[in-house]
Amino acid sequence: MYLEQYLNCIHSFYPSLEIQSVQWNHYGQNNDILFLNHQWVFRFPKHDEAAHTLQTECEQLGYIYPHISLPIPVPVFQNTDTNILGQSFVGYPLIPGTPLYPETVQSLTPSSKESLAKDLATFLHELHSIPTSNAPGKVISGHSSSQFWSTMYENISQSLFTYIRVEKQSEIKQHFEQYLNDQSNFTFTPKLIHGDFGMSNILFDEKEKQLSGIVDFGSSHIGDPAIDFAGLLKKYGKSFVDLMAPFYPGLESMIPRAQFYSGTFALQEALHGYRTENIESLENGLKEYV
Repeated sequence: MYLEQYLNCIHSFYPSLEIQSVQWNHYGQNNDILFLNHQWVFRFPKHDEAAHTLQTECEQLGYIYPHISLPIPVPVFQNTDTNILGQSFVGYPLIPGTPLYPETVQSLTPSSKESLAKDLATFLHELHSIPTSNAPGKVISGHSSSQFWSTMYENISQSLFTYIRVEKQSEIKQHFEQYLNDQSNFTFTPKLIHGDFGMSNILFDEKEKQLSGIVDFGSSHIGDPAIDFAGLLKKYGKSFVDLMAPFYPGLESMIPRAQFYSGTFALQEALHGYRTENIESLENGLKEYV
């Protein structure tokens, strides 16, 4: 798709929206992103699965929004009832801020770091407390989650072990088998989760030294709430996540599951690269294993 086609599509659906400036990010795997007038974010799916995900995400955001105190995307412009790529889109107000880089967290004073941990914990507690009975999107139950990780382990063993040195193969086997052999890991109560709660989707106001919003709910589903702590462990470390415990009841019991999920991220990226013949993803995912 070309930028001009996207702009023409927006104009055809919303002719009263005056477009004065455009920034275009077309490097994402799933969406092309347009920033209009330094005020609006428009996302156009690149493939059919992304279009379906976008429709579900819009439904999720409408369901989640009343329960959340931090800014999140609120769809204002949308055309998600079509399967035609280049015409399916959503537009919402730009939430200012920069990704929450690990260096940013490390540079904070102890009081600012604790305040940040409190705000992240509060957001996740609000999200995970939302009733799930009428929530849109898919459900991942305890049983299917066990099957998912068993299949993941099998696929990693068959597809990636030829690239991985022997001692790292042993570490991977231990990581998965200890987790899969403990049935208590699959007795959690499913919650509505963000599903991709990492650095790039947590926006930080550098001037005010506080969170400015949370974005990209495309992976949101009903599943294990520990998944939302896994990315935090990976990027900011356990000592930071421990600061969240006073503000999120029961967090300590989730840490072992979050540590397991965190330990699979690189392998999942490598497996994706292997399947899609994306050499960059394969090499990035395998860096610590070869």
